[in-house]
Amino acid sequence: MTIATVMVYVDPEQQAEGQVRIARDAANKFGASLTGVSAFAVEPPFVAEGVIIQEMTADDLKRLKLELSDKEQWFRSVAGLPKERVEWRSSVEYPTHSWSMKRDQPTGGDQAHAGKDRSMPFH
Repeated sequence: MTIATVMVYVDPEQQAEGQVRIARDAANKFGASLTGVSAFAVEPPFVAEGVIIQEMTADDLKRLKLELSDKEQWFRSVAGLPKERVEWRSSVEYPTHSWSMKRDQPTGGDQAHAGKDRSMPFH
C-alpha cells in the first residue's frame, strides 16, 4: 500500500501532542508527508429586529489568524519532520463555505477525494 499524505486535525484551542506524534509516526512508516489542518469557524452576524447584535470584527479575525499561525509553529515543532514533508492548512471562515469554495482547488490531498461524490461536502 502506498500512502502519499497523512492528514491530522489540529484543534486551534487545545491539543495534546500525542495525536500529532501518532500521525507523524504513520507518515514515517509509509514515507508520506504530514499535513496538519485547523480552522476557526466564523459565524455570520447575529441580527435581531434589524439590529446587529453580534458580529466578528477585524480585530477578532486578526487574533484568530495569529492563533492559527502560532498553532502552525507548534504543529511543525511537534511533527519534527523535514519542512518539505510537512504542510499546514488553516482557515478562518464559516466551515461549510470554506469547504465548498476550496475543495475543488488542487491540493496534496486530492487523492483522498478521487472517485467520491464531490457534490456532498462531508460525504
